This record gives sequence, structure tokens and C-alpha cells, in this order.
Amino acid sequence: MLGANIFLDYDHARAGFGGEYWRDFLKLSANAYVGLTGWKTSPDVEDYEERPASGWDLRAEGYLPSYPQLGAKMVYEQYYGNEVGLFGKDERQKNPHALTAGVSWTPVPLLKLSAEQRAGKAGEHDTRFGAEASYRIGDSLRSQLDPDAVGALRSLAGSRYDLTDRNNDIILEYRKQEVTCQ
Repeated sequence: MLGANIFLDYDHARAGFGGEYWRDFLKLSANAYVGLTGWKTSPDVEDYEERPASGWDLRAEGYLPSYPQLGAKMVYEQYYGNEVGLFGKDERQKNPHALTAGVSWTPVPLLKLSAEQRAGKAGEHDTRFGAEASYRIGDSLRSQLDPDAVGALRSLAGSRYDLTDRNNDIILEYRKQEVTCQ
């Protein structure tokens, strides 16, 4: 299945454009992010202004057909600007990039456990662990607790309600405020 998406994020306005290719046990996507708003006084960093950083990412997620409970993902992301907070407002870098690798285990359709490591420029890195509960309305609780039902979720038909794979966090670029004395 091929798809395209367009998003408009608000707080800081940012447009997102993406394309996706999905098939049984595999999802590939690419996204571009374009900041639309200008500089605003930062509520988080004193004496700084912020705006959305422009950038892009490539994403891949796959599952083993012989054991669909086990999955892996890779993400490469790149943003542009002089002081971009890809790893947070206190870890700003020029034109940062990051590579994320992760694994997930879905013992039953109702529960997914995950772990991922993200590494970037200048030794920046972070590790995330997740637990996700996903109840599908209209499916019986019995089917959502059935380990054999996980394989159906990895098929193209079973993943038709999955959300678009993109960075929902707006990555910000910062600059020191110019102070004028009168």
C-alpha cells in the first residue's frame, strides 16, 4: 500500500509532508517538516527565542513473519539550524542528526513493550522504554488477549487503523534574543 500525508501542527506552526509504503510485516516512511512561524520568545529558555526547525526523517519498522510478536525499527532524522534542540532545549546543536534503533515485543494484541536507543552528533544519546496498551473497540477482550492474534495485526489488513509514523514532537531551533538599550 502506498500513502501520503500532510499535517499542520500548531503551537508553533509546522507543516509536515510524508509518504509511506506498507506491506505485510513491513512499514517504510519518509517525512519532511517545514517551520512556518517566525521567532517567538521562548517560555523555556531565558533570553532566547524559538521557532520550529525544518528537517526530515526516514523510518522503517518490521516484524518477523515466523514470530510476529517480535519487531524492530530504525529511524534516521536530520534537522537544520544553528542551535537546534533535537535532544532537548539544553542540548542544542548545529544541524543535528540522530539514528534510532529499537525492538518491540507484543505478547498479545492488547500489550506492546519496547526499548530504543537514539544516538546523535557529539555523543548525544538517549534510551527509551515503553509499555503500550491498545484496546480495539469492536474486538472481544478474548481476542485481544490471544497470542495467536498478533500475526493478523502485522498484515496489511490488520494495520489499516495504525497511525501515520512521524515525529509528533516539534523540534525547535533557538537563538539568543537581541536586546536593545534606549
